[in-house]
Amino acid sequence: MSLTADLHCEIREVGGHWWPIATFEIGSARRFRQVLQGAGLADRGLPPDVSEVLRDRYDEQMTAYPREVCGATFITTQELPLLLDPALWLTAEERGRIPLHVYEEYAETDFIRAWHAFTQTHETSERVARVVAWFGL
Repeated sequence: MSLTADLHCEIREVGGHWWPIATFEIGSARRFRQVLQGAGLADRGLPPDVSEVLRDRYDEQMTAYPREVCGATFITTQELPLLLDPALWLTAEERGRIPLHVYEEYAETDFIRAWHAFTQTHETSERVARVVAWFGL
């Protein structure tokens, strides 16, 4: 069974409300979820102040597919670099075959680098940014 990921970037202006500005993609939702678990960032739930748009989208999916939606979490701009550790992206068997310095070029971490650059750009404009994610079976 394949796993899908709903990945969104939200920003908040100083003193304002959160609102979604982008939807992100990842090559392997299953591997991404494992990386979140390895980094200690998985299954934290939606942030309590999540935007109404994302809350409604999540609630609609939970209502329609309650047994298939799982793993809601969020990642701040400061936490995104934790996901760049190549060892998190490799299975134990792969770590035995692939040197970590070679793996750093792997495409999945390119997604994380792009998300980090995107969120940093907003934060330099005095907007707090985060990635909100959940998974579906």
